[in-house]
Amino acid sequence: LYQIKKGNNGISKELANLITAKYPTVNKAWLLTGEGSTFLDSNHKMKLTPFYSLDIETLGGSRARHQITSMISLPMFEGSEFAALSLSAAMAPAIPQGAIVVVGSCDKDCFIPGNDYLVAGKKKTVLRTVRNGSREGTIRLIPANRTDFDEMEVELREIDHLYQVLAVITSK
Repeated sequence: LYQIKKGNNGISKELANLITAKYPTVNKAWLLTGEGSTFLDSNHKMKLTPFYSLDIETLGGSRARHQITSMISLPMFEGSEFAALSLSAAMAPAIPQGAIVVVGSCDKDCFIPGNDYLVAGKKKTVLRTVRNGSREGTIRLIPANRTDFDEMEVELREIDHLYQVLAVITSK
């Protein structure tokens, strides 16, 4: 902080994210560039994310049939689509049972191999790490807990919705 204050170093995106998470009225653009106003005006509306107190795999792509439990403020994840509980042990310990998972909508043809996704398919919805499949038009769904859960390969045409995991919130 001393080096930042003296002007020798700039502020990092990570520090700006931490500051604006704690103080949502501070303008992140001002922190990073020094331009604009220090605080967001009172008319600035922060996007709220719907939270469902259901298992995210049960919820899947069929949110219209379920009641939103509450709306939560996630300043660092304004692109989030929704948040829900992870009650499966398939992704433990990376995503522990009982954690809140925040996801954002993603084009099923533009996934990043190795990242975690909620994959809502015609037959099943699962939370898994996604990798390229063994043949064109398929993806591999890999559980973190490989002792109790098996890897799957699915065709992209069988996927209705793909949501990238943006954050995992635990109580610890």
